Amino acid sequence: MQTYHVRVFNKTQTTKFDSDIADLKPNEYVIVETDTGAEWGVVANEGIKKKNHEPNNAQIFRRATAKDLSQINLLLKSAEFAKEKAIAMVKQFKLDMNIMSAYYTFDASKVVIDFSAEQRIDFRELVRSLASALRTRIELHQVGARDEVKALGALGVCGQECCCKRFAHSYPDVSIKMAKQQNLSLTPDKINGICGRLKCCLSYETEK
Repeated sequence: MQTYHVRVFNKTQTTKFDSDIADLKPNEYVIVETDTGAEWGVVANEGIKKKNHEPNNAQIFRRATAKDLSQINLLLKSAEFAKEKAIAMVKQFKLDMNIMSAYYTFDASKVVIDFSAEQRIDFRELVRSLASALRTRIELHQVGARDEVKALGALGVCGQECCCKRFAHSYPDVSIKMAKQQNLSLTPDKINGICGRLKCCLSYETEK
């Protein structure tokens, strides 16, 4: 049994899945088990042999077949149209929000739209109009500052792409105490990342 990290359709972070398929490779499309049924995702790492004492994770059902890939390709194209429609309607209703992405669930029964905003937004009219235009269910998710940077990508002060986008499967626990232990200046522009939160890399120099 192997354990893989998979980025499921609309998730910014990867999720662990178990599989009897031992030779899945990064960037392969797979069909996975989720709370809402089968979904598609992309493998993010080489498989790691599962140890007996480790808890069980949800399953990877199979590699994506040619039929699955055709369906995924259609969903991606439809999602681009849904995103453009959402952006246009946000401007129409003069809502202070930024549409980041749109995704169709694998069974095409719902469109999930991620957005960022500085404050709470009343998007009920937007949802009704989108549902009418796209003729499907609409689900809007407001994401945090870290998720926004992870989704869009950015260069850190180190000159490299932010860790969350480049390789991190999840966000590490970071605290101001870590900066103090490393004798760093506590000014926000020194210890905060592009997202405005404490830099993930503070945890790399802290003894576990």
